[in-house]
Amino acid sequence: MATPAPTDVLLRPAAIARAWMGPGRPQETIAVPGVVLAAGEALLRVDLATIAEDDLAVTDGDEDCPAPTVLGREFVGRVAALGGRVVAADGIALELGERVVCAPRPRERIAAHRELVGGFATHVHLPAGTPIVRVGEVLPACILAPVPGVVARVAGLLREVEQLVDLEDVLLTVSGAGADPLVLAAMATERGAAVSIASADPRVRSRAHRFGAAVTAERSTVRGLRATMRHRDGSRAALTVAAPDCAAVDLATAVAFMRSPGTRRYPFADLVSTPLPLDRLDEAIGLARSGTFLRVAIAPGA
Repeated sequence: MATPAPTDVLLRPAAIARAWMGPGRPQETIAVPGVVLAAGEALLRVDLATIAEDDLAVTDGDEDCPAPTVLGREFVGRVAALGGRVVAADGIALELGERVVCAPRPRERIAAHRELVGGFATHVHLPAGTPIVRVGEVLPACILAPVPGVVARVAGLLREVEQLVDLEDVLLTVSGAGADPLVLAAMATERGAAVSIASADPRVRSRAHRFGAAVTAERSTVRGLRATMRHRDGSRAALTVAAPDCAAVDLATAVAFMRSPGTRRYPFADLVSTPLPLDRLDEAIGLARSGTFLRVAIAPGA
């Protein structure tokens, strides 16, 4: 069978991306007038992106990353163009205009015809095989943008936990900083666990009860997300689980959780700032670094 010819996509106006050039260097704006989509690839138009902890780690030089690149793994957008037939994670072919999220990809250096490699841009060019999940039209973008990052990561951790125990039988103590412990508290509470938060992060502790969790006297300074399980009757020793690499099923689980009516009692929208435009990305990163918000939003079309 012959390989389908690539699809040339002309973008008017040109797509805009903010290119990260390396630690200590200002980000640069690049214009991309068109892309070439191979079979199975997709182009998304970004509605909203959020700055996550791993983006800050890269910009601070604490995490290795190829440069130049476009950062931003948490975003929600719409299908703008397709390289032939592209199926979502549910096996159904995508259509233009559908609102979706996608699984994070390994960070990638900008190259010819591969400039739009991250969410801090008006568009993102997805390689073939990227897990993509529809999110519908109801939920606001500020709730959906973090789904590919923090929410899918939490779904992966609970997938690991539920291979070991029934959540209704355990007391779950959560440590970590940022949005992760709060998302885990809400998701685990919805599955029947009794959750306590041991994070030292004051932003987490002050919000814990609104996400279904109690607060312990312990103040763990562990940065990565951890969940320690103890059976309610004390019959088994504690087990500690860390977040694994996310699978496609975790992204689908994360979307289903956020779309569930029961989830609406948790104030996820309050974790996200008012969006800043793409040309103020450096300012937004500074705001995220300050810790004022657990997620700072970027609206490329603003």
